[in-house]
Amino acid sequence: MADRMNESAGPGLLGLAMAAESGARPRLPLDDYVVRVPGEDAVELLHGVRDPRHGVRLGALWGRLAEALASREGDVIADLGRIGGSDTPNDLLRAADTVVMVLKPTLRQLDAARSRIDALRGLRGARGTIGLCLISDGPYRAAEVEQVLGAPVLAELPYSPADASVFSDGVQPRRTFKTSLLLRSLRCLGRRLRATASTASIDGGDVAGAFPAGVSVAGGGER
Repeated sequence: MADRMNESAGPGLLGLAMAAESGARPRLPLDDYVVRVPGEDAVELLHGVRDPRHGVRLGALWGRLAEALASREGDVIADLGRIGGSDTPNDLLRAADTVVMVLKPTLRQLDAARSRIDALRGLRGARGTIGLCLISDGPYRAAEVEQVLGAPVLAELPYSPADASVFSDGVQPRRTFKTSLLLRSLRCLGRRLRATASTASIDGGDVAGAFPAGVSVAGGGER
């Protein structure tokens, strides 16, 4: 992403946490730390931390960040990585209209996902939707995964390392990348998430901190 932007991505989440610690401004200065993504209309990025040792500075930020995101117009997508550890941003998970766990339909990842989904239900109560996104690299079908985990599969993405590396490692895309099955599946996932989150926002009523038409994406296993 830094290569695509052709400039520094700024201090990101860590800088925002340091600004919040100073207490100089009553409102979280979110607009000072998000950066516009070149070539995209109205898409902004707040990047996370590279050094895991910095994670301890983020704990006090999540509640204020959830409120700040809820006050912004448009959709919010937060990639929270693996959940369940002491650094899990519970305030963001509570506030999101939809939480989506990304996993492969394998025995190992289904087993790891089960306890995490139970924890999410305990954290969120009846708030919004907890859904699944499957990476199609495993022996189980979507219906079987839904039955085991008790959560709906919102989308299935193809197992396509070559195309996925364009996003993860900045690899030069092949000529057919824009029409690839991965991108078509991602667009389908986007439409499903928007519809699900919009419904959750309406049903959620006066729940405090809800992201308007927002989506929080949490990874449940290896991706």
